[in-house]
Amino acid sequence: MAPADDPGASAPRSDTALRLIVSPIVLGLIAGVVWLQAATGSALGTHIVLGLFGGLAGVEFAQLFVRGRGHGSPALAGVGCALLGGVGLLAELGGTDTMTVRVVLLLALLLVVLGRHLLDVRGEAVEAITLGFLPILFIGFPFSFMAEFVVPWQLILWVVLTSKASDIAGWAIGVPFGKHKIFPTLSPGKSWEGTIAGIAASALTGAFLPAALGVEHGSLAGLAGVGALIGAASILAGAMWSGWKRRLAVKHSGVIPGMGGVVDMVDSLLLAGPVAWACLALLGH
Repeated sequence: MAPADDPGASAPRSDTALRLIVSPIVLGLIAGVVWLQAATGSALGTHIVLGLFGGLAGVEFAQLFVRGRGHGSPALAGVGCALLGGVGLLAELGGTDTMTVRVVLLLALLLVVLGRHLLDVRGEAVEAITLGFLPILFIGFPFSFMAEFVVPWQLILWVVLTSKASDIAGWAIGVPFGKHKIFPTLSPGKSWEGTIAGIAASALTGAFLPAALGVEHGSLAGLAGVGALIGAASILAGAMWSGWKRRLAVKHSGVIPGMGGVVDMVDSLLLAGPVAWACLALLGH
């Protein structure tokens, strides 16, 4: 059995219970913001919340490297990821599409990071530049795809709830019944039983939620397939985040004991957003 302070140890049941409590609260806050958008017809609040989540997640991610390696710039990571998270608002203000703003902003941020060390020819500068790139590429850019689902408001609820269904079902089934580990060295808490349950829950949510929200985006089978892909992407993103914490010997990156902080709340969306965007684009929606 791994010691209590081992960052790779399986989450205790108290941690699981806390996650199952905090997750609905976060989902409730998101639902409240989306309800405000539905009531007012303005997506301003939703874009601001996305920017806030992106910025805080970027800061947390960069702080891991400052703590573990002595390099990194949490402030720059926070600003960059906040801008990418709120890319939809920037696109509206500029009167252009989000993809154009996203790509231009990504290149600009990478150039800023590179420019900060342009005249530094020491070997340490390579590590500093790389660690400067990571929050933007791992957090900011993929999370920015959530802006594609802000309008109509039902769409972002569909993506978020379909993604989070895999988290909730994975923990609910994986903790009591998970016997076969899927990522034993990367994320020991994840099991095949929990993974299968999580993907199935996302498939069901993806298939039936649109009708409940009053929107249609394709056949039931097609929606279930997209939901399953979103669920699989969410689980993989969570494992990737666990891997970062494990490599840096950090169990919890946030201020709430037993929780991984803001990144732990949005980690599933880092791949769920791009996967959902790609699937809907391929389906012509």
